[in-house]
Amino acid sequence: MSHLKVAIPLYGKMALRSFHSPHFLEALARHHLTPLYFLGPHYFQLCEQDSPRYFELKTKDYDQEHQHCRLARWLPELRRFVVRTDTTDLRFRESIETSLFQAPVARVLAYAALMDVLRRLPGMGPLAAWWENRADRRQVHRQTLWDQGVRGVLTPGFGSYGFEYEGFFAREAKSLGLKVVAAITNYDNIVNRGFRGFMPDKVAVWSRLMADEAMSLQKIPASRIEITGPVQFDHLFQPLPVSREEYLQSLGLDPARKTILFAGGVNITRYFEIYRLLLDSPAFGAASRPNLIIRPYPHSKLLSSPGWQVLEKLFSQNDRVYISNPMSTSADNLLASDLKRDLAWGQDADDLYYLLKVSEVMINIFSTISLEAAICDLPVIHLGYDLYTFGHSYDMTTAFQQRQTHNRRKLRLQAARIAKDENDLLRHLGAYLQDRRLDGEARHAYALSECGYLDGKSSQRLAALLESCLGAGQGNN
Repeated sequence: MSHLKVAIPLYGKMALRSFHSPHFLEALARHHLTPLYFLGPHYFQLCEQDSPRYFELKTKDYDQEHQHCRLARWLPELRRFVVRTDTTDLRFRESIETSLFQAPVARVLAYAALMDVLRRLPGMGPLAAWWENRADRRQVHRQTLWDQGVRGVLTPGFGSYGFEYEGFFAREAKSLGLKVVAAITNYDNIVNRGFRGFMPDKVAVWSRLMADEAMSLQKIPASRIEITGPVQFDHLFQPLPVSREEYLQSLGLDPARKTILFAGGVNITRYFEIYRLLLDSPAFGAASRPNLIIRPYPHSKLLSSPGWQVLEKLFSQNDRVYISNPMSTSADNLLASDLKRDLAWGQDADDLYYLLKVSEVMINIFSTISLEAAICDLPVIHLGYDLYTFGHSYDMTTAFQQRQTHNRRKLRLQAARIAKDENDLLRHLGAYLQDRRLDGEARHAYALSECGYLDGKSSQRLAALLESCLGAGQGNN
């Protein structure tokens, strides 16, 4: 049976790690599909450019055409805020605050008032998307798609905020009569990133919860929605190749001690707080102090900071601390190193999967990794307090995180504990270190509600959907 060619535009990290992974490539091959990757320039310059599987996603060409039309710049911004959730309302306020320092106050306030009125009008999302699609005449990759005999396209997301380039690409494909399947790449994308930029032929969502959100918020018919599960989490269901004892010993940690995992964000203040509380205070007796694994957020905002370089030295001086995936590169080539890891990413590319399995408890601040922890049945404590906020924008605080729509879901709140202060954090740590089985049923219920399936076969289901959808299309072969 001949293979069908499917074009996959990839610009962001999560999308690349989902659809360029060994699990997904294996699934595509099993279902007679050949992927042609259109990579953002930052990734394309690092890959095998002579390979027939890789092409550049020409974002600069998209940007140039985008600048010629003011309406084309304005409509995506309207779509970003027209899906009215707690999160989009917060982001709308944030955009106003940022604009106040870049333009005359009267102009900003008038623009904000107009935008606020328009985003509240019934049917504005579909109208803005229709108008944008009618006006979009880009032909950046059209010839390449035709010459390569592409049968269809798989896009991360459906052209909403953060997935604009993939949306432009999808519109080009649809103008050729190609089928487009959109796959959601994160659990909060439907409620947090505004209205879709195009109508896919099929939308692969994770769960019934996400399907309901796609119908109600994105106005996608039920007939176009398929529940496939989260492709990027398939590797979390594979058995560990080594024991807990062997793995902790390989990190230089004592397997006899309990282990705390701290997965922080880009706010470096939090890392200093954890250092002071768990390493520089008598919070735990000397004989029972647990191992501490620091998982820094993989972003140059944190890792290129002079403060991080100092903090990394402090952590490394303690024999019961391990810094996961420590960055030995300089700030100058930090970004390139991270991009190379993304391109080569597989189930054994870093140790996060191991850490979620061998730790007793994780401290987090309402991020995606807490869902991964729930999948791995790892207890989670969220920091629900802000000790130091001077010089920090509101979106850097836990108050901002706790107001977001996806962080207020009942099952999510039941699956983890929220520390209201440092004493509360220590109390929850003590409880979980004594018995990590606490709240296990709630974690499973939450993971199942978000993921739909907990079997590690999401790649196979998505590939089967692609084969079914593209095989039924005419293509251009």
